[in-house]
Amino acid sequence: MGLLATLVDGLRRRLLGVSPAEIAYTIEDVRRELRATRAELKDELAALRREVEARRPARDEARGPELPVAEA
Repeated sequence: MGLLATLVDGLRRRLLGVSPAEIAYTIEDVRRELRATRAELKDELAALRREVEARRPARDEARGPELPVAEA
């Protein structure tokens, strides 16, 4: 059975250019890259959000009781 499997793999390789095992490995490699890129982007976005929050001016907070505009 090992010889037959080797022959079938060789035929697939000639027809497809790559073996099914190489295709599966390539897909897993791409998935790993996507996960790593997603994690890096999440970290970068979190850093940018912190930077934007730090640069925002302090909000004007009303002191004391507020009166509605109609009564003021």
